[in-house]
Amino acid sequence: MKVAMVIPPYRYGADPSQWITVPPQGYGGIQWVVATLMDGLLEAGCQILLLGAPGSPVQAGVTVSAAVETAEIHAAIEAFAPDIVHDHSNAAALPPDVLRPTVSTHHLNGVPERQINGIYLSCAQRTAAGSVSAPVIRLPVNPSRYPFQEAKDDYLLFLGRVSAHKGVREAAAFARAAGLPLTVAGPAWEKDYLDALLADFPHTVRYVGEVGGGTRTRLIARARAQLVLSQPWGGPFGGRWIEPGATVVSEAAASGTPVIASDNGCLPEIVPGVGTVLPVGQNITLGDAKRVLASLPTAQAVRETAVDRWGHHTIARQYLAVYKRAVSGKVWT
Repeated sequence: MKVAMVIPPYRYGADPSQWITVPPQGYGGIQWVVATLMDGLLEAGCQILLLGAPGSPVQAGVTVSAAVETAEIHAAIEAFAPDIVHDHSNAAALPPDVLRPTVSTHHLNGVPERQINGIYLSCAQRTAAGSVSAPVIRLPVNPSRYPFQEAKDDYLLFLGRVSAHKGVREAAAFARAAGLPLTVAGPAWEKDYLDALLADFPHTVRYVGEVGGGTRTRLIARARAQLVLSQPWGGPFGGRWIEPGATVVSEAAASGTPVIASDNGCLPEIVPGVGTVLPVGQNITLGDAKRVLASLPTAQAVRETAVDRWGHHTIARQYLAVYKRAVSGKVWT
């Protein structure tokens, strides 16, 4: 199939000519999802037009468009003549007058801007959006992008946006109770939150900033466990935060790194088998932390589960089936 992949165009750094690419230079959840899905679609023989990520690495089967404005994106789609348009931008970059079959993966909280032919990352996210029958397709992972390491170092890892709704303080509290250092890697756009975190956990937290490439994958592979203690408050858009898909879970698991997660949003659906789920608000003692760490599955078991559930070939096949439904004229909400 010919697939036009639309992602939100975001600037990278201070240089106005630079955009976050696919895969991203550093932080970029949607960009990592799209990069991995493209891996699977390309191996299935698809041709892809990538929109919203100018400057992305050139690879066989992919046309990287320089278009970022709506009119330019529309023209690029028409010139490519895809069988299906796959929107990842919550309609922000999707031209409203596209006449070709379109599906939309919702990466956020709440009700998507475009509800027709939506695809959700979890049942929790779908329910919060008010849908009951739209497809749920988990976030993919390509194990070849993540080095597997069975022997782990003695640190815990938080990877993601350094914000209240991502549970960084809760991760630091768990690490302190366990007597282990916590490496925190990701963008910190809320300076007061980061400053308070470092002041309150000076002997626990090591903040390394936003990381990419081999530094990022090595951090994931070497960690004893990855903490994904998402909280139902403090989200970037107000209201209740329901963790929609959690790319970091599949990435960690593909590296053989087990996950310790909260029970917010998608996490109770995806973490069993690759880690442990804790109730939001639980006060972690030293004994609790030791029991949780001792109960985690082995690196090999975690890796095998990740590849079986979320491998890029598996997820690409699921998307291709949904593409074919849309191309045949099926409509769902």
